[in-house]
Amino acid sequence: MARSPCLPDLAPIYRLAEQEARRLCRGLGLPAQEREDLRQDLLTDFLARLPAFDPAKGALEAFARICFRHAATRIARRVQRERAGRHPLSLDDALPGGDGLTLGDTLGEADGYAAWCGQPTDAVAALERRLDLERAAPAAIDPADHPLCAALCEHTPHALGERRTMPRARIYRRLRELRLRLLAAGIPSAA
Repeated sequence: MARSPCLPDLAPIYRLAEQEARRLCRGLGLPAQEREDLRQDLLTDFLARLPAFDPAKGALEAFARICFRHAATRIARRVQRERAGRHPLSLDDALPGGDGLTLGDTLGEADGYAAWCGQPTDAVAALERRLDLERAAPAAIDPADHPLCAALCEHTPHALGERRTMPRARIYRRLRELRLRLLAAGIPSAA
């Protein structure tokens, strides 16, 4: 099928956009995953400016190169503004007028990383739970389930099923039974 005479070959334009995106990523220290997004931004800007192209004044590739350079400059300024707005701090940074107090010293357990991940943050409650579990475990956990409990300390139930040491349905059935026995012993499920 023959190409329409009014449509230019855009393959060189795509290559120019890829080169400019690669240059921009390298210059700004952005990860390689950003290159495709940058290339699309450059091409979108080019397509918006394409009606202003005059073939009598120059080649399409030269016009595209200028459009890409200008768009890359705008993108670089935006990235630099965003970076300037960030104030990275370390938990070990000393607070001004804090007499050696660090930022990490001012954060309680309830405000820490574990709380953001949805993990329990009360150390006293965690210790009490562990002591209750140690007290109730000999009576509530069948000795045949000890290998399963030990394996669950290192692997998820899904990962155990993947290893094919035991059928996945049996793993989940035994876990449900363990939870019921622990609940009967007065230890509710943590999750």
